[in-house]
This record gives sequence, structure tokens and C-alpha cells, in this order.
Amino acid sequence: MDDDPLSPVGHPSAWRRAELERDTSWMIRLSSAQANEVATAARAIAARGLRGAEFGREDFPLPSLAPVLVAAREALEDGRGLVLLRGLPIDPGDEEHAARVLWGVGTYFGRALRQIPRVNLGGFRDGLIGHIVDQGYDYNAPNAIGSGTSAEQMPHCDGSDLVGLLCLRPAADGGGVSRVVSSMAIYNALLERRPDLLPQLHEGFYHDLRGDEAKGSGLKVTPYRIPVFSRFGGVLSCNFNSKTVEMGAAKRGMPLAPQEREALDAMLALATDPEFALEMRLETGDLQFVNNYTVLHSRTGWRDPPGEPERKRLMLRLWLKSFEGRPLAPNFAGGYVTGAAHDVAAVRVF
Repeated sequence: MDDDPLSPVGHPSAWRRAELERDTSWMIRLSSAQANEVATAARAIAARGLRGAEFGREDFPLPSLAPVLVAAREALEDGRGLVLLRGLPIDPGDEEHAARVLWGVGTYFGRALRQIPRVNLGGFRDGLIGHIVDQGYDYNAPNAIGSGTSAEQMPHCDGSDLVGLLCLRPAADGGGVSRVVSSMAIYNALLERRPDLLPQLHEGFYHDLRGDEAKGSGLKVTPYRIPVFSRFGGVLSCNFNSKTVEMGAAKRGMPLAPQEREALDAMLALATDPEFALEMRLETGDLQFVNNYTVLHSRTGWRDPPGEPERKRLMLRLWLKSFEGRPLAPNFAGGYVTGAAHDVAAVRVF
């Protein structure tokens, strides 16, 4: 990528929907032998009395699958930024086993980060495995975390290099569909159609911290603007979340300026445009990885069957610091997640 801050992204990460539909190499279906390797490794962990987040990669050997996972990790960093593993040996009713599988496979991609404390973490060690399930929260309430609701979510990034999402149970009503879009392709489209908005997006926005500020700081929003697009070391990265921008403006008591509003709306319009965004329904045993710096993710809303908790949509999530990493500008690297949620030194490393 060029060092010119307004040069187009000429890289596989700048894809559009039709390209991924033509070439599905980003989807990897495990062979029966590879799935058996995962199941055997998870059973061995269980026999030792260990749960997810309590073991390392050396404890989860995958002789034939490991090279595939290494290639997938490279694709996340240097390719399209999106990988979907299909066919993991998951029982939709066995969350403990699923957590071992997710953690074990995750050890081949990066180091886990603590997640937002108010997400249901299922009792797993140090808050490193999130349960993405409707907890009955109001998505529009102050400090609400979207992953604890069944509401539709707009395209955004999470607070990590990579995010892994493992499906135990899809939504019974057919909703909860995953959507992904290349933020690099969005940048190229803006450069072509609305280059006047890019200075605002490079300057960025203040973000609502949603109650997750560093202890004792008293901050309700980020102390400075976080760029939406940041080019550093010749690499373009993206950090976008329209909801935290909107809530941040409300908490500051300062409505978005017309130029800010226009830039935010232009990002959302492209991120939800079918020309750019790809939808996929995650099924039991699917594990989706995205690079948060090049891919925005979202989902449609859903309704769980009342009185049937065993049929509720359930995903398990990892936030990972990639083994590969990428150059990030100082005013961008911390993102809008602060405090314990992003304290890399405090979490267990693999």
C-alpha cells in the first residue's frame, strides 16, 4: 500500500461481495480427519479437568489441521481479512466442549484479550470467552452492549486485532444473519465518489466508552478523536462504530457537526450496500474470523422462542491480539476500548 494518505488500497483486503461469491477460498470446510483431530484434542483437555481459557496451543495438537490454520491466519493479515471454518465438531447443547474447541483453535491465531465485562462470559477464566446471547438488554439504553441483545447491529469493529465467532445455535427464526464488508473497499469507493469526506474520517470522532473507562479516570468518552481511517507504515487501517460515535456526541452534549454527520452517514450507506456487504448464516460448528482493521461486521436482528432457553441463538466469541500484528499509529492503536478490556499485559498468553 502507498504511503500517500489519499491513495487507493490495491490489496486483496479491498474486496466486494461479488468477488467473495465467485471465489469462496475464504471458506474452509474441515475434512472428517481434521474434525476428529479437534474432537480428540478437546476430549483430552476435558479429561484433564481443564476448561476453555485454561490451556495453551501445546495442549491442543492438530497435526493435519495446524498448517491450514496457519494459512488462514496469514489470509486474515495479508489477504482478504476474512476466514470461515466449517464443520467443527460442536454439540449445540454442550457449551463447555464448544469453549474448549474455540479456545484450542484460537491458540493458532493469537493471544486472547479480555472482553467487555458486561457481556455474558459464562464463568470462563479472566473474561476471555464471551457468550453472545440475548440477555434481555435494551439496545438503545445508555451503555448498552449490542452483543447482549437480539437487536440488529450496524457495521462496526470490535476492540481487538481479530475476532472469532463460533456458532453453537443459529437463531430459530432464521434471523441473526452475519454480515461482513471490507472497510478497505469502502475507503476506495469514498476516494472515488466523496473524497471531500475523507479528511473528516481521517480526523475521526469521539466515542462513548459505555462505562468501560479506566478505573478512576472519570471519562465517559474517549479523551481524543479516534480516526476512522489511519495510514501508518504504508498500511491503511479502519476503526468504525457509528453507535459509539452517536452516544459519544450525546454524552458530550455536542451534536455532530454537518460534515461529521455526512461522513458518518456515507460510511454506513456503503457498509450496508449489497454491492459491498456479504451476508452469511452461521450454522452449528461454523467459526468466523475477521480482521477488525480491514473488515466491518454486523448482524440482522432475531427473536428467540419464548420459554425455550435451549433453542436460544448462542455464539461464543474470542478477541485476539494477532501473532502477526500490523503497524498502527499511536492515536489509533488503543482504539476506543480502554481499561481492563484492553489490558494485554494482564491476560494469560498462550
